[in-house]
Amino acid sequence: MSLRFERLRGGAAGPRLGRLHTARGVVETPAFMPVATRGMMRGPWPDRMRSMGAQMLLANAFHLFARPGAETVEALGGLHRYMAWDGPVLTDSGGFQGFSIGGARLEEDAIVIPHPVGGHSVRWTPALAFETQAALRPDIAMVLDECPPDPRDRVAVAAAVARTLRWAREQRDLHEARGGLAQSGQALFAIVQGGVHEDLRAACAEALISMQFDGYAIGGVSVGEEHGAMMLGVEYSAGQLPPDQVRYLMGVGTPRELVEAVARGIDLFDCVHPARAGRFGAAMTAGGMLNLKNAAFKADPRPIEPGCGCDACATGVPRGALRAGLKDDELLPMSLLAHHNLHFIQSLMKEMRDAIAADAFEGFRSRIASVWTPRPPRA
Repeated sequence: MSLRFERLRGGAAGPRLGRLHTARGVVETPAFMPVATRGMMRGPWPDRMRSMGAQMLLANAFHLFARPGAETVEALGGLHRYMAWDGPVLTDSGGFQGFSIGGARLEEDAIVIPHPVGGHSVRWTPALAFETQAALRPDIAMVLDECPPDPRDRVAVAAAVARTLRWAREQRDLHEARGGLAQSGQALFAIVQGGVHEDLRAACAEALISMQFDGYAIGGVSVGEEHGAMMLGVEYSAGQLPPDQVRYLMGVGTPRELVEAVARGIDLFDCVHPARAGRFGAAMTAGGMLNLKNAAFKADPRPIEPGCGCDACATGVPRGALRAGLKDDELLPMSLLAHHNLHFIQSLMKEMRDAIAADAFEGFRSRIASVWTPRPPRA
């Protein structure tokens, strides 16, 4: 078997330590996957990912389908070669793009999404999402699901759960026809939906578990709801999932959210937020977020974070120079800040693993909560 989760500490609830064994290496959990949406990191160079602590990367199947196409990725040596990364890779199915790309609409058997390059409509079906990921050959592929825009809208969320389950069964059948994990070497993870409704989350998880997927993710959170509602969705789902399989929370990546989700039993994360925040001039530090575009940093000679051991801080480029470059849309400051923020998050995950191992998680949790307030809900 090319994928196995080994639970080292913790149980069905609370913080856990584990190892996700893959054909391309072991991932120590809790772990954060940097996002290379189109197969390329936006900022950090591929050969810097290991040194910052990254163990596993994420790419997006829909965006790679749109450009350059799975056939081109295959011709260039496959997804891992395309990404210049020899560690494990997970591909998202594109369900979130049905929520996030303007003009997308839902049909019974597909999400119709405007092509991000050509503008024409793409009927992104469960079968096409599955076949695209089979061609890309990541270590873990995600099922196509429906991500409802408002997790509080019970009627819409119930319909999303029903559609997600129908699509999951279809993709599970395709996975079995391909020989499953054992023969294809590719794991298939299901996604639990249900918004902030405990009974819908429980029903969705129960149905997916009965289909016997290789792992389980929690979706439909961090879509604009406030922090407490987000964590309710996490609790309602995590408590229903098998304790000896990896639990992946999709699209969550601020320090406070990561720590609070680990407190609720989550093992694996991804999010564009750290790198994207860096590209917009924000630096994650031990004292909180700094907006380096502010005038206060105009003549600041210090690196991004004094004492930080990341490659970006080691360059010595001062905050004042980064601010000036950001104002002129220079690429270097965006790249350095994206790199620093990802290094910061990887260091946070390592600290969190150490705290769990030392029975010191609650102290660590309190320290993070004292610095990082939850992001406000989107209007």
